[in-house]
Amino acid sequence: MNARVKPRAASGRAHACSRAPLPARIARLWVIALLVLHVAFATWGAVRQSVTFDENFHLPAGVLEAARGELRVSAGNPPLVKALAGAAALAAGARVPADEAMGDGEQGRVGFAFMRANADRYQRVFVAGRLVTVLLSVLLALVVWRWARRLWGSRGALVALGFYALAPEALAHAGVVTMDVPTALGFAATLMGWQAFVRAGRARDFACTALALGFTFLVRFTAVFLPPLMLVLALAELAGRRVRDAKRVALGYVALGVTTLLLLNAGYLFRTSFTPLAQMPFASESFRSLAAKAPSLRLPIPDTYLMGFDRQAVESQAGHTPSYLLGTVHPDAPLAYFPVALAAKWPLGFLAALARRLVYAGARRPRARRMLWPLAGVALFLWIAMFVGRLGIGIRYVFPIVPLLAVALGALASGRRGDAAWWKQAAIALACVQGLEMAAHAPWHLSFYNALAGGPAKGQWIVNDSNVDWGQGLIALRAEMRARGITKVNLAYHGTADPSVYGISYVPYLGGQPSAESEWLAVSSYYFVGLSQRMTTSAGRTEQAITLDFRALWPREPEARPAGCMLLFRLR
Repeated sequence: MNARVKPRAASGRAHACSRAPLPARIARLWVIALLVLHVAFATWGAVRQSVTFDENFHLPAGVLEAARGELRVSAGNPPLVKALAGAAALAAGARVPADEAMGDGEQGRVGFAFMRANADRYQRVFVAGRLVTVLLSVLLALVVWRWARRLWGSRGALVALGFYALAPEALAHAGVVTMDVPTALGFAATLMGWQAFVRAGRARDFACTALALGFTFLVRFTAVFLPPLMLVLALAELAGRRVRDAKRVALGYVALGVTTLLLLNAGYLFRTSFTPLAQMPFASESFRSLAAKAPSLRLPIPDTYLMGFDRQAVESQAGHTPSYLLGTVHPDAPLAYFPVALAAKWPLGFLAALARRLVYAGARRPRARRMLWPLAGVALFLWIAMFVGRLGIGIRYVFPIVPLLAVALGALASGRRGDAAWWKQAAIALACVQGLEMAAHAPWHLSFYNALAGGPAKGQWIVNDSNVDWGQGLIALRAEMRARGITKVNLAYHGTADPSVYGISYVPYLGGQPSAESEWLAVSSYYFVGLSQRMTTSAGRTEQAITLDFRALWPREPEARPAGCMLLFRLR
């Protein structure tokens, strides 16, 4: 009898120990270690990757914003992060192109002029701008940790932080001047702050929510979906009787509309003309329809914000932006695009942890209210990507779900009564597996595919575009050419930077027989699988999209795969 009781007592003590929070000093050391790893790998990628496709629009626009207050270049995204990166680039010695070189101010022309004006310091000024994104990613990691600690305790918070800090997708986008990490930061910080305010009604939580929401509106147009989600979540909390002061929440929600509008106008330097919608030169079907229904409506919203939103709406129209899935080019993203892409692109450790989370939910039935907020954000972004935006050109469009899912995965290491210690050990093990997968592909995280997808060699045939080839491989190609003694190469390059800026001697390959000047051919994965795009050369981008036929090379194994996004073949 006693022999049976003692094991149960010992088991009870083990459960009590597993529920005990980590000592604060040990928890801080682990947080610092994970953040240091995140910064190290993100910075490594920032230094080693050549300028990516969109960066050559974003950073020059940011430089003009910081130097001259010019907001109209690359207006397809709000200006805040671009201006911060531009200020960092100016501090690193970036030059502002001459007015005549920028012509009509079209973002591609401005990017090319900026590249020519800064050819001797091109990579350096971009690395300076990228460090701003690294910093924002660190802030996002802290938001993940803090939110998960509130939900799951110190152990769950460390597991959540590990899944974000060591995620290949997080490191890929932390090292480039784009809006994906800042968007995720804005959404996660807003939802975390709003949850705290709804439940406790503290002024400091309202202030944090107001700043985070204003930040998000100055980063990405998808911020317009946040207020409706916040209202739905507040009503859910009210229905569950978890709201301390309903009247304060209602007043806070209204006040957020005022603070957000104020911050949005401040971010656009209060350049609001109150022009009637009928007189705005909209190009998208949705904005033209709005103008037709309310032609006299005058909005207290900056003109550049409206026109940038209109441009984004054009790109999201059906048939405007093709996508590549499983060897076929589609006019827009099929519904299967993101599920298939995420299954191929996310590390196996992360996918296995999500599967365990589903099993855990079925076996232990954790309180739904703890999961509602992060999972509501996940559902929102998947809905936007699959049914609204339909941009099947990269899983970066749903990147904000990565930190939100990381918060949810912290539950695997929570201190729930009755949880076996092996649940927590499995969660830690899977985070470590993800870390090993990430490290094995470093620093080329943009082209990461998991082992089941076959890595970038096979994954490029599942989904392509910015999932693998965003123009980041020029430095790796240059290193490969030097190692092999290659002085010149035939090159089909998918990007917006001139490869000669990186010291690559090349002949643009536009189809037909490769030039006899070189017996080597380097091809961006994007062109290799058959996608079409204007090609950048030393003379600028081609006027028409280029479609190349590499089917004769498909059966061949290339001599090298620089950065996982290019293929190098010896022809003769």
